[in-house]
Amino acid sequence: MTTDEPTPEGYDDRLSLLTKTIEALRETLERDHSLPTDQRMFACRLLFLASQPITEAERILPEPDRDVDSAEDLTPASWDDYAAAVINIERQLCWLVRSLRAVQPAAHHYDEPPVEKFTTALEYATALRDILSSVPEDSPVLADREDINLDNVDPHVGGRGNGDGRWLEYQLERALGRWGYRAATRQHLYSMEIDVVARRSEKQQQPSDWIVAQCKDWTDDPITPTALFRLCTVAFACRAMPVLCHTTELTPRTEKLARELEVRVLELSDLERAELPAPQIAKPTMEFREWEPQYRAREHRGMFPLMFRSEPGKRFSYVPGFKPVGNDADYEPIENDRDDDAHPAAGH
Repeated sequence: MTTDEPTPEGYDDRLSLLTKTIEALRETLERDHSLPTDQRMFACRLLFLASQPITEAERILPEPDRDVDSAEDLTPASWDDYAAAVINIERQLCWLVRSLRAVQPAAHHYDEPPVEKFTTALEYATALRDILSSVPEDSPVLADREDINLDNVDPHVGGRGNGDGRWLEYQLERALGRWGYRAATRQHLYSMEIDVVARRSEKQQQPSDWIVAQCKDWTDDPITPTALFRLCTVAFACRAMPVLCHTTELTPRTEKLARELEVRVLELSDLERAELPAPQIAKPTMEFREWEPQYRAREHRGMFPLMFRSEPGKRFSYVPGFKPVGNDADYEPIENDRDDDAHPAAGH
């Protein structure tokens, strides 16, 4: 809560129903594999874009004082009917826009008032009608609304085709900024382009203070080890930790390598987290009530070649000056990284 702006009566319940409907619809879409891949991905993306301005508006407006019994009455049991879900989202957003316009002054001390944020969310939500074939193109809720210009919204929201992958890079850049990083897209390492590079604003003395990220905004093709090896090569060259952000699938071999090389693998939903997720270090077993030791990534990836193992400066680490600690994903700084290594590059 950041302001004492007035809110209309019923605002709390309407906002609660809106957010629950969006979340229920998103979950339904994610598990509905009867839809073509492009349709499902574009629809989930539009819901993701619609939820962002709603969250921003919630931060500006007073915190809802919801009546538990009332909220339970409004909770949608399921939104398997896409048309009904979209109509419900449109109805709640229209109510919020109209009601807030009536109680709040036109002037506002924020860059964009809550009314405009809900309007933006409405534009993205109505674009679902262009994506989901089971939802009619014309909205009965918006029939009398001439102040919403749907031509301003591209259902494909960049990211593919002419967008050339920039949409996902932009989303990761925004998330990194929220996680305390200064980030930039489309940077270059010699002749190679890097999708996103980031540096933590306040260093935590961890290798993750520096990040190199690769974004794969694909719909069909799985990510193969080749893409992962390129990312890790760039990360080693930049002395940074690797991050892979994707909207597709990883081959089993790629998934295994990502764990062993401590690559942070992020999906679109991970960009909504409160902080940078740690790398995955173990895979759940298919067995039940089996208590054998859980071999984690560092235990499974093995060691350096025998000839190098006795060399004091040889250890697995993306960032010089840090050494792995334990079997999870922890590191600690090394006060003197030279380790009596006679190599001219030791300590640099």
